[in-house]
Amino acid sequence: MWIAILAGIIVSIDALFIGISFGTQKRCRFWHVFVINIVLFALCLIGYFFAVYIGDSLDFEIDMIIGLLFIALGLWVMLSYFKFEHRKQKNAEDGNHQLKSIVLTGLFMSVEAMFITIGLTLTLDVTTILIPITVGLAHFVYSVITFSLAKHLRRFPPMAGHIMSGVALIAYGVMALVL
Repeated sequence: MWIAILAGIIVSIDALFIGISFGTQKRCRFWHVFVINIVLFALCLIGYFFAVYIGDSLDFEIDMIIGLLFIALGLWVMLSYFKFEHRKQKNAEDGNHQLKSIVLTGLFMSVEAMFITIGLTLTLDVTTILIPITVGLAHFVYSVITFSLAKHLRRFPPMAGHIMSGVALIAYGVMALVL
């Protein structure tokens, strides 16, 4: 049971960087982060029950799929930021594009947390409801702390948060493939 809690806390560390990214965006407010984390928690629960349901019927190693998904998500979060910046420079409607970036980043964070929950549920020897609860709470705490800190660090570039989060996800994917 403790391994499930520890694993959920460790693999949710990329939410630190997402919180930085949220906090450095002028239009992002705490309620955005709160709503995103509610959706994230719901997707963690859905991912957990999905993994419990399909867990016994899998005839192949899930680590390969989880690893490739994390690598893809890591690349997506980095590339989506650069795509957003390119669009922002082309259009003068900075506010609408920034809000879209917040929504897309929140969606990414929620789906990523769901995959973390599925991966932990399928790969750990213990299956417990503490997995989605830990992943959801860890994401919330990490993102709120760094969101609050980043509001005071306006000079920190949002790009750094996206790149660090993407690198963390790629590292999780590589670890899932190798270990």
